[in-house]
Amino acid sequence: MSVVCGTEYMEVMTGHDGIKAFFSLKDGASDGYPYDRKDVFAKLGLESAIPVWPKQIHEDRIAVIGEKPGKPLRIPDTDGLITNVKGVLLTTVHADCLPVYFFDTKKEVIGLVHAGWRGTAAEIARKAVREMVKVFRCAPDDICACIGPGISRCCFETGRDVYDAFADSWNVAGNIDDVTDIRKNGAGEEKYYIDLKEINRRQLEAEGVLTENIGVSSHCTCCEPELFCSYRREGGTYRRMGAGICMLSR
Repeated sequence: MSVVCGTEYMEVMTGHDGIKAFFSLKDGASDGYPYDRKDVFAKLGLESAIPVWPKQIHEDRIAVIGEKPGKPLRIPDTDGLITNVKGVLLTTVHADCLPVYFFDTKKEVIGLVHAGWRGTAAEIARKAVREMVKVFRCAPDDICACIGPGISRCCFETGRDVYDAFADSWNVAGNIDDVTDIRKNGAGEEKYYIDLKEINRRQLEAEGVLTENIGVSSHCTCCEPELFCSYRREGGTYRRMGAGICMLSR
């Protein structure tokens, strides 16, 4: 599902001709938004692609890129992108939140969303599939998805409010307790460890994406300091890792 290339990025969604998708490691991180590491783009063969930079707000708005911009495009208040235009590099930035990548092999459509816990609770990955179906007439069972590196259940400790936010809106297979460990800390308080990757996977399945077409990264950004930046582990960080996907011009 992914292969580490050098010290600056890993490629994801490998094996799909015509696309290039990546997630940067901490050596390939940027100083916040936007993700504009031209050296990384060049190593990936994407130096001529036009980047699209959404200004993320942890919500569920998805923008459609219908034509190739003449220069890098900034989009305010957006956490997801889809396009059928070749040579457009969709990007997001991350410091624990999940990137979710999409590619329809038949309609030649790509997508990328930023799914933190709020975006996951708002079902942004599921809504990206719906938007691909609505705008480009994609069939869900033709869509391949990859849930990239991000904070895993081992490290995503939350309070009752986050647990309740998922429980109150749960509408996929199983229930919130299937993807949550409840532990008491030293003060005797209950803490909830929630599996955001599995929730996104179930949401994609519920929207019709085939199980065999969904890849899930085992990498946890919080507990692998040799590879990743982590907002949670570092108690806040201005560094952001970049995710990107581009449909190559032939």
